[in-house]
Amino acid sequence: MKNVLIICTSNKTRSPLAMEIANSIAVRKNAPCRFKSAGFAIMGEHIDENVQAVLSEMGIETSYKPTHISEYHADEFDEFHVMTERQKITLKSYFKNKNIDDKITVLGIDDPYFNGIEGYRKCRDELVRFYEDYIKEISKANL
Repeated sequence: MKNVLIICTSNKTRSPLAMEIANSIAVRKNAPCRFKSAGFAIMGEHIDENVQAVLSEMGIETSYKPTHISEYHADEFDEFHVMTERQKITLKSYFKNKNIDDKITVLGIDDPYFNGIEGYRKCRDELVRFYEDYIKEISKANL
């Protein structure tokens, strides 16, 4: 089983969106991977309402609560997915005593916060494409 931690800054938008999408795809495809989500700077107790909305459009309901990265240890995960290069640097700094360089993937997903619901849909669709391909590759590797 491959364990992946998906990280963004506040854990209110991109990383919980990615986690819910990735887990949904993994369950549907019976893939040997599970995804968790965390952030570096938690602000509030709920994820963004637009995340809830675009997930609902896919038939995914969530009660996810933002989680600080300090809740996890680097050794729990086979991979880390971050949205930006800056988050990669922050992650490496956070786990500075662990050699995780080769475990980090930068997705290059922009924050949709200032782009209205259409920005969230675009972000969702980019994440769906990435995780469909990612999970397909993991499933192939385990055949």
